[in-house]
Amino acid sequence: MYHNDFEPFERNTENLTESEPMSAYGQPQQTAPGYTPQHGSYAEEPMHYESYNAAAEPQGGGYAEEPVHYEPYNAAAEPQSSGYAAEPVPNESYNTAGEPQGRKKKKAKKTVGVVAAAVAAGVMLSGVAGFGGSYLFSKLNTPSNNTAAVQINKASTDNNISNMSVQQTDKSTNEIVNEVADSVVEIKVEIMQSNPFYGQSVAEGAGSGVIISEDGYILTNNHVIDGASNITVTLRSGDSYEAQLIGTDPDVDIALVKIEASGLSAATIGDSSQIKPGDKSVIIGNPLGTLGGSVTEGIVSAVDRTLEIDGKTMHLMQTDAAVNPGNSGGGMFNGQGELAGIVVAKSSDSTIDNIGFVIPINNALDILGDLKQYGYVRGKASTGMAFSEGDPMFAQYYFNMSDGGLYVASIKSGSNAEKAGFQIGDRVIAVDNTEVTSVSDLKAILSEHAVGDTLSFELERDGRTGTIDLTLEEYSPAATA
Repeated sequence: MYHNDFEPFERNTENLTESEPMSAYGQPQQTAPGYTPQHGSYAEEPMHYESYNAAAEPQGGGYAEEPVHYEPYNAAAEPQSSGYAAEPVPNESYNTAGEPQGRKKKKAKKTVGVVAAAVAAGVMLSGVAGFGGSYLFSKLNTPSNNTAAVQINKASTDNNISNMSVQQTDKSTNEIVNEVADSVVEIKVEIMQSNPFYGQSVAEGAGSGVIISEDGYILTNNHVIDGASNITVTLRSGDSYEAQLIGTDPDVDIALVKIEASGLSAATIGDSSQIKPGDKSVIIGNPLGTLGGSVTEGIVSAVDRTLEIDGKTMHLMQTDAAVNPGNSGGGMFNGQGELAGIVVAKSSDSTIDNIGFVIPINNALDILGDLKQYGYVRGKASTGMAFSEGDPMFAQYYFNMSDGGLYVASIKSGSNAEKAGFQIGDRVIAVDNTEVTSVSDLKAILSEHAVGDTLSFELERDGRTGTIDLTLEEYSPAATA
């Protein structure tokens, strides 16, 4: 539901006075110049996933107290970065009564500089290589909302799952590689990109993936395939297949793809909750996008690092095994050769070595049923809008506004946000009396709310401020602008 407690006013009306009525905000779906939504996922400035070019140094700054973002690199042009953040919303009411009293200032967020190890969908451009147990495999067979059973070759995967024992002795790295190397694949993608100055172009990306079933299901990172128009998987044998995207979740940064093949070598699934600091860590992936099957080893440095990457709070394992551009989506295996996690990022500081981050495999298994059944994780709250953040120059160019901050970049037709009266170019000042200046700020607020909750958005439009109440709807890729 949505309501409007305030008089509407007319947009772009000359000689507008405080007493004149304001127009309703309803407007069909629009898109700001240069905006290219990426599967509804946020693309923001904080924290980034770094790509690598043999002809140039890896792009990615060392971040101190800033979030991370995925940033592609192109040897032939400036780095491509949409600056857009796609996130769901819904409901309205606009007000001329000025700023609300008692707005909270956003809390300072503690972040760690991290660069994504793998890059694909917009990660590696123009030939640049980019990056990245006894846990019952019923996680693959049951959606996270427990509404339907999902089969991913359970008969074969059950045979891959072994019971862990504290009495077990670690295998040698050579033994582990001989057992699991065939389960790790190379992934290459093609991405159509639009640029207001250069028009459309095709970018290329590369990363890694891990086979989890004999009939061709493969886990990788969302950021490896995000925005891809074509996905190619190459096995260790050299055979290549065109892959289909089955499902993806930007928040966990996991994607599920499938190739039409059978009798594949699937990884044995481990239990990441049993991993301890000091345990053996073996990484296999495709660094630089050209060195498929590369092996590095080390130990698990920590089991629960809380990091902010691309506006998302993630709980990751840390390893000192070497992680490089192209490794994203590859596997981290424990001392028994079981898949313990999916490689996602590395430290971005050029003065720091041997700090890589891995998504615990249990986190991926928790959502795998929904990805297989629906293509996305159900039950997440959405605004029905995509957002863009930028400095004053960006705001002036795209929205004819003098202030930087967070702007509505597009609105899904038929969404609660459209019905509530949001318009492209609205600057978000605060949500529920909490100051908002970035996608990360907005996501932090949304993470505390559920579908059906109503939030009050304080906005600036045409030099006037007002509020719109928005009722959150359920996120789905089809409903994301």
